[in-house]
Amino acid sequence: MRVEDLDTPVLIVDLDGLENNLDRYHRYFAEHKIGLRPHIKTHKTLAIAHQQMRRGAVGITCQKLGEAEVMVAGGVDQDVLIPFNIIGAAKLDRLMALSRRTRLTVAADSAYTVEGLSAAAQRSGDTVGVIVELGVGGRAGVPTPQAALELAQLIARSPGLELRGLMAFPTDARTRPVLQETLALLDQSGLPHPIVSGGSTASALLAHEVPELTEHRAGEYCVGGVGHLRRGTHTVAQCALRVLMTVVSRPTPDRAILDGGSKSLSASTIQDGDHTSMGYIVEYPQARFSGASEEHGHVDVSACDPKPQIGERVQVLPVHPCPCVNEHDELVAVRQGRVEAVWPVSARGKIR
Repeated sequence: MRVEDLDTPVLIVDLDGLENNLDRYHRYFAEHKIGLRPHIKTHKTLAIAHQQMRRGAVGITCQKLGEAEVMVAGGVDQDVLIPFNIIGAAKLDRLMALSRRTRLTVAADSAYTVEGLSAAAQRSGDTVGVIVELGVGGRAGVPTPQAALELAQLIARSPGLELRGLMAFPTDARTRPVLQETLALLDQSGLPHPIVSGGSTASALLAHEVPELTEHRAGEYCVGGVGHLRRGTHTVAQCALRVLMTVVSRPTPDRAILDGGSKSLSASTIQDGDHTSMGYIVEYPQARFSGASEEHGHVDVSACDPKPQIGERVQVLPVHPCPCVNEHDELVAVRQGRVEAVWPVSARGKIR
């Protein structure tokens, strides 16, 4: 089957671009002797996760327990990090069951989380690895190095738990001092930290500037997106994830309507100069994807010459690949105009 035979809107991944990204990022981390632990929340697809592991990933990152269950069941079961506080009896029971099937590490940033993990591990007779999350990015995480030390001490003395180190998001030269101070406190207390886990695709190719890292978590590196194109880490060809759409209306000479809206791309936007963009149209880089309703993409084509016509197909790079993928059941893998595979988005909707 050729790409032009696909019905639209449809999520596709260009295999040449995907493989180029996998090769160059995995090569970078190998050269700098930092483990790459891909974040599967971007693609949610077993086929891509297996490719990442074959290229030497130290394991995978799953933001939610449901994602981890899907990946482990699909054979991506060597080493799994869940960088999230696991709270509540239902999740803790699932966590203990999963810990018997893979090497599993979870994050914690409170005594409440640690005590729940320890109680569940004692009930099940299992051991769970735990890392302390540092609050450097405005989300979860302990607020100070001293608080990190105190939580690490609690983990170390809690039955059923194994202290494995630290994590932070994001990690770059600006957050390095907090990381260094925390590691010094752990060393002074004789506490182990075999894992020092950094994160974000934006800082991935600068991970060597934080030599304390033993591994780095990155998700979007494998497919790119509008933000990565603007940042310069990915070319258009390396932005491998696209939504193929059809022009279904030209209500005025300067407007085009596509058959994909927020339910095809997600509602994520990016500021592009003086306007807000929902996507980048590969064939018409001067077009402005100015907004969308659920099933209609609204495009300003006033700067395009020639302009897209009704019935024409275009490829749209999403602003944020992760929620875009989560809108689709399948990911169609294409190479040079031909369909090579159709991959189920197996971890779609796994938010628990």
